[in-house]
Amino acid sequence: MPLAGAAGGRIRVLRIFHAGRNPAHRARDRALVAAGVDLIYVVPRFWPEIGSESVLSPEPFPVVEVDVHRPGDVNQHSYVDVDSVANLTVEHGVDVVDLCEEPFSRAAGQLLPRLPAKLPVVMYTAQNLDKRWPPPFGAYERRSLQRVQAFYPCSRQAASVLRGKGFGGSIRPLPLGYDESQYSSGRQSVPGKRYRLALVGRMVPEKGILDAVRVLADLRRNRGLDACLVLAGAGPALAGGIRLAAELEVEHDVEARTWLATEDLAALYKETEVLLAPSRSTSTWAEQFGRNILEAQASGCVVAGYDSGAMAEVGGKAALLVPEGDVAGLADVVSSALGDEAGFEALRQAGLALARDRTWRQVAIEQFEMYQAATGRLPVPLLSGSPRRLRESSVAEYGLPATARGQLRPFAVPILRRPSPASRALGRVMDLVGETSAKLQRRH
Repeated sequence: MPLAGAAGGRIRVLRIFHAGRNPAHRARDRALVAAGVDLIYVVPRFWPEIGSESVLSPEPFPVVEVDVHRPGDVNQHSYVDVDSVANLTVEHGVDVVDLCEEPFSRAAGQLLPRLPAKLPVVMYTAQNLDKRWPPPFGAYERRSLQRVQAFYPCSRQAASVLRGKGFGGSIRPLPLGYDESQYSSGRQSVPGKRYRLALVGRMVPEKGILDAVRVLADLRRNRGLDACLVLAGAGPALAGGIRLAAELEVEHDVEARTWLATEDLAALYKETEVLLAPSRSTSTWAEQFGRNILEAQASGCVVAGYDSGAMAEVGGKAALLVPEGDVAGLADVVSSALGDEAGFEALRQAGLALARDRTWRQVAIEQFEMYQAATGRLPVPLLSGSPRRLRESSVAEYGLPATARGQLRPFAVPILRRPSPASRALGRVMDLVGETSAKLQRRH
């Protein structure tokens, strides 16, 4: 049953999300509608990302497609006609704007000044490093912290960053969720079989593809385990992982799969004993959540990886974590888990229990409550106090933010994922098309 909302038992929300062309990313939004939200959804007309739909599949909410500059650039895309986006709040009589972009992003810097001053705004953030931004991104971030009523970070580390920068409004950490209609427990068991390990996600160096291959080689050569490794995903580091497997003579035990649809990914998890998550921080990035951890635990996998970024928070006591870069230690915990039937089953059950409270249905209920609390509220001024005092207070409330190779406050330009050259070229064409379309609309 829907919760009580702001108008007629429901709340009308304009939700803006750059990655919303991917139907898997809209699972949260379907759950929000079921929880009692009248949703108007805004997505780029074109977004070059694996899983994005060229023609959007039907949803139980209206979707508005808009033209953006720099499609594919997560934090530096902007709207071709920002006023038309802002005017949607009046056209649809919304109660709350949910801007699912980072506070330092160009989209946030462009849109927030154009929204009605008294309209409540909530924002998402995954940024778990206390970064220092160059102009104009630092100004965008400060403006967001002054304008927004509430944030829903995906980790307590990200919440600590917000509070440490002086945000005085409501912070409600909400984990990313999973679709319980897609992910459910397999029948993984040990010992006495060929064990399957998997690494799932973007195949980029920081996700630890090479370390996953080294763990497999260690398990086979040094510990005598009959194991194989599935690399499920796409990216520039995949080829290096395959080459390393050949050098370590385990190439016949490594299977590379292209990026999987949700149903195929769910099937892989059910057939996998251990999900490897050996993420390594860089000078400007640390693991922000790890959705694969959540999906794997919901599917009965045991998770083993590095204690990096938000991994410990997401994996909880059900995850086997070792210090970042400790390949031998990671092989140790995987070998021990696969050799202990009772211990393996205990970890499986702990992961399944943890996942039960992280379905999109549960996340949507909490997000609806956040919307309710935001209606009728004014923005809260930035907290006063020295930067050091603010950060000490944030640590007391939420714990330490992540570190990037030991750095607490790295300096960075906000580019988290660069689109490919082909995507950038297509994006420039779409920019021109969008600008021409906007001009024609203004003339008429």
